[in-house]
Amino acid sequence: MSGRKISFSLYFLEKIVPLSPEFKLHYHRCIKHTHFKKGTILHKSGEVCNKLYFIKKGMIRGFHNVENKEITTWLSCENELVTSITGFFKHIEASECIQAVEDTYVEYMEYEDFQFALNTFPEALRLYNTLLVEYYIHAENRTLMSRIPSAKGRFDYFVANQNILLLNRAPNKYLASMLNMRPETFSRIFKDFEVTCVDS
Repeated sequence: MSGRKISFSLYFLEKIVPLSPEFKLHYHRCIKHTHFKKGTILHKSGEVCNKLYFIKKGMIRGFHNVENKEITTWLSCENELVTSITGFFKHIEASECIQAVEDTYVEYMEYEDFQFALNTFPEALRLYNTLLVEYYIHAENRTLMSRIPSAKGRFDYFVANQNILLLNRAPNKYLASMLNMRPETFSRIFKDFEVTCVDS
Protein backbone atom coordinates (compact mmCIF):
# COMPACT_ATOMS: atom_id res chain seq x y z
CA MET A 1 0.00 0.00 0.00
CA SER A 2 1.35 3.44 -0.95
CA GLY A 3 0.40 6.90 0.17
CA ARG A 4 1.63 10.41 0.75
CA LYS A 5 2.90 11.50 4.17
CA ILE A 6 5.35 13.97 5.61
CA SER A 7 8.74 13.11 4.12
CA PHE A 8 11.25 11.55 6.47
CA SER A 9 14.13 11.59 3.96
CA LEU A 10 13.92 15.34 3.36
CA TYR A 11 15.46 16.01 6.77
CA PHE A 12 18.53 13.99 5.79
CA LEU A 13 18.87 15.61 2.38
CA GLU A 14 18.72 19.06 3.95
CA LYS A 15 21.75 18.17 6.06
CA ILE A 16 23.72 17.71 2.84
CA VAL A 17 22.79 20.97 1.08
CA PRO A 18 20.37 23.84 1.83
CA LEU A 19 17.04 23.26 0.10
CA SER A 20 14.80 25.94 -1.35
CA PRO A 21 11.06 26.11 -0.53
CA GLU A 22 10.35 25.33 -4.20
CA PHE A 23 12.44 22.16 -4.08
CA LYS A 24 10.79 21.05 -0.84
CA LEU A 25 7.35 21.59 -2.36
CA HIS A 26 8.27 19.48 -5.39
CA TYR A 27 9.76 16.82 -3.14
CA HIS A 28 6.64 16.59 -0.97
CA ARG A 29 4.45 16.39 -4.07
CA CYS A 30 6.30 13.51 -5.68
CA ILE A 31 7.74 11.43 -2.81
CA LYS A 32 5.87 8.21 -2.12
CA HIS A 33 5.88 5.77 0.80
CA THR A 34 5.51 2.01 0.76
CA HIS A 35 6.30 -1.20 2.62
CA PHE A 36 7.95 -4.36 1.29
CA LYS A 37 7.64 -7.69 3.06
CA LYS A 38 10.80 -9.68 3.72
CA GLY A 39 11.92 -11.44 0.54
CA THR A 40 10.09 -9.10 -1.87
CA ILE A 41 11.97 -8.41 -5.11
CA LEU A 42 11.97 -4.65 -5.74
CA HIS A 43 13.76 -4.85 -9.05
CA LYS A 44 14.37 -7.81 -11.36
CA SER A 45 17.29 -8.41 -13.67
CA GLY A 46 16.55 -7.21 -17.20
CA GLU A 47 14.22 -4.42 -16.06
CA VAL A 48 14.66 -0.65 -16.04
CA CYS A 49 14.76 0.48 -12.40
CA ASN A 50 12.41 3.45 -12.14
CA LYS A 51 12.73 4.25 -8.44
CA LEU A 52 15.27 5.78 -6.05
CA TYR A 53 14.62 4.44 -2.53
CA PHE A 54 15.36 5.92 0.88
CA ILE A 55 15.25 3.24 3.58
CA LYS A 56 13.23 4.42 6.56
CA LYS A 57 13.30 1.04 8.34
CA GLY A 58 14.61 -2.34 7.25
CA MET A 59 17.31 -3.75 4.99
CA ILE A 60 17.76 -4.16 1.24
CA ARG A 61 20.37 -6.04 -0.77
CA GLY A 62 21.60 -5.92 -4.35
CA PHE A 63 22.59 -9.15 -6.07
CA HIS A 64 23.39 -10.71 -9.45
CA ASN A 65 22.56 -14.17 -10.75
CA VAL A 66 25.76 -15.66 -12.16
CA GLU A 67 25.94 -19.29 -13.27
CA ASN A 68 22.76 -20.10 -11.32
CA LYS A 69 24.23 -18.59 -8.17
CA GLU A 70 23.14 -15.43 -6.34
CA ILE A 71 26.06 -13.09 -5.65
CA THR A 72 25.24 -10.37 -3.12
CA THR A 73 27.09 -7.14 -3.97
CA TRP A 74 25.76 -4.75 -1.30
CA LEU A 75 23.57 -4.50 1.79
CA SER A 76 21.96 -1.29 3.02
CA CYS A 77 19.71 -0.35 5.94
CA GLU A 78 18.14 2.69 7.62
CA ASN A 79 18.87 6.21 6.33
CA GLU A 80 20.53 5.03 3.11
CA LEU A 81 19.59 5.70 -0.51
CA VAL A 82 19.50 2.63 -2.77
CA THR A 83 18.69 1.87 -6.38
CA SER A 84 20.11 0.06 -9.36
CA ILE A 85 22.79 2.54 -10.36
CA THR A 86 22.82 1.47 -14.01
CA GLY A 87 19.09 0.84 -14.22
CA PHE A 88 18.06 4.15 -12.62
CA PHE A 89 20.66 6.76 -13.55
CA LYS A 90 21.19 5.51 -17.13
CA HIS A 91 17.54 4.42 -17.31
CA ILE A 92 18.34 1.19 -19.13
CA GLU A 93 17.80 -2.50 -18.44
CA ALA A 94 20.18 -3.67 -15.72
CA SER A 95 21.38 -7.09 -14.62
CA GLU A 96 21.15 -6.30 -10.90
CA CYS A 97 18.31 -7.54 -8.70
CA ILE A 98 17.18 -5.71 -5.55
CA GLN A 99 15.45 -7.48 -2.65
CA ALA A 100 14.09 -6.65 0.80
CA VAL A 101 16.09 -8.64 3.36
CA GLU A 102 13.73 -7.64 6.19
CA ASP A 103 10.25 -6.14 6.33
CA THR A 104 11.22 -2.75 4.95
CA TYR A 105 9.63 0.71 4.87
CA VAL A 106 10.85 3.13 2.23
CA GLU A 107 10.25 6.49 0.65
CA TYR A 108 10.91 6.64 -3.06
CA MET A 109 11.09 9.05 -5.97
CA GLU A 110 10.35 7.99 -9.52
CA TYR A 111 12.76 8.62 -12.38
CA GLU A 112 10.70 11.32 -14.11
CA ASP A 113 10.33 13.34 -10.89
CA PHE A 114 14.05 12.97 -10.20
CA GLN A 115 14.94 14.23 -13.68
CA PHE A 116 12.58 17.18 -13.31
CA ALA A 117 14.29 18.13 -10.04
CA LEU A 118 17.74 17.90 -11.65
CA ASN A 119 16.66 20.13 -14.51
CA THR A 120 14.80 22.65 -12.34
CA PHE A 121 16.51 23.08 -8.97
CA PRO A 122 20.27 23.83 -8.60
CA GLU A 123 20.37 22.14 -5.18
CA ALA A 124 19.14 18.90 -6.74
CA LEU A 125 22.25 18.79 -8.91
CA ARG A 126 24.45 19.45 -5.87
CA LEU A 127 22.70 16.64 -4.02
CA TYR A 128 23.18 14.33 -6.98
CA ASN A 129 26.90 15.09 -7.21
CA THR A 130 27.42 14.65 -3.45
CA LEU A 131 25.57 11.34 -3.37
CA LEU A 132 27.38 10.13 -6.48
CA VAL A 133 30.74 10.76 -4.83
CA GLU A 134 29.58 8.80 -1.77
CA TYR A 135 28.47 5.94 -4.00
CA TYR A 136 31.84 5.77 -5.74
CA ILE A 137 33.66 5.79 -2.40
CA HIS A 138 31.59 2.80 -1.30
CA ALA A 139 32.11 1.11 -4.67
CA GLU A 140 35.87 1.65 -4.38
CA ASN A 141 35.86 0.10 -0.90
CA ARG A 142 33.91 -2.92 -2.15
CA THR A 143 36.29 -3.35 -5.08
CA LEU A 144 39.35 -3.22 -2.84
CA MET A 145 37.76 -5.64 -0.37
CA SER A 146 37.05 -8.13 -3.14
CA ARG A 147 40.73 -8.10 -4.19
CA ILE A 148 42.10 -8.99 -0.74
CA PRO A 149 43.44 -12.55 -1.16
CA SER A 150 42.47 -14.11 2.18
CA ALA A 151 38.94 -14.60 3.54
CA LYS A 152 40.11 -13.36 6.94
CA GLY A 153 41.59 -10.26 5.32
CA ARG A 154 38.31 -9.46 3.56
CA PHE A 155 36.40 -9.97 6.80
CA ASP A 156 38.78 -7.69 8.74
CA TYR A 157 38.53 -5.00 6.04
CA PHE A 158 34.73 -5.22 6.18
CA VAL A 159 34.73 -4.80 9.96
CA ALA A 160 37.30 -1.98 9.88
CA ASN A 161 35.06 0.01 7.54
CA GLN A 162 32.30 0.37 10.13
CA ASN A 163 30.06 -2.49 9.05
CA ILE A 164 29.44 -3.86 12.55
CA LEU A 165 25.70 -3.14 12.27
CA LEU A 166 25.41 -5.30 9.16
CA LEU A 167 27.61 -7.97 10.70
CA ASN A 168 25.24 -8.40 13.64
CA ARG A 169 22.06 -8.11 11.61
CA ALA A 170 22.28 -9.37 8.03
CA PRO A 171 21.87 -13.10 7.29
CA ASN A 172 25.23 -14.90 7.22
CA LYS A 173 24.58 -16.31 3.74
CA TYR A 174 24.38 -12.80 2.27
CA LEU A 175 27.42 -11.57 4.17
CA ALA A 176 29.41 -14.63 3.07
CA SER A 177 28.39 -14.03 -0.54
CA MET A 178 29.30 -10.35 -0.39
CA LEU A 179 32.70 -11.21 1.14
CA ASN A 180 33.27 -13.92 -1.50
CA MET A 181 33.66 -16.87 0.86
CA ARG A 182 31.84 -20.08 1.67
CA PRO A 183 29.16 -19.79 4.39
CA GLU A 184 31.05 -22.23 6.62
CA THR A 185 34.22 -20.14 6.27
CA PHE A 186 32.31 -17.01 7.21
CA SER A 187 30.74 -18.73 10.22
CA ARG A 188 34.15 -19.85 11.48
CA ILE A 189 35.74 -16.42 11.08
CA PHE A 190 32.72 -14.67 12.61
CA LYS A 191 32.75 -17.04 15.60
CA ASP A 192 36.44 -16.29 16.20
CA PHE A 193 35.67 -12.58 15.91
CA GLU A 194 32.90 -12.83 18.52
CA VAL A 195 35.23 -14.68 20.91
CA THR A 196 37.88 -11.98 20.44
CA CYS A 197 35.33 -9.25 21.16
CA VAL A 198 34.21 -10.97 24.36
CA ASP A 199 37.81 -11.48 25.54
CA SER A 200 38.71 -7.85 24.87
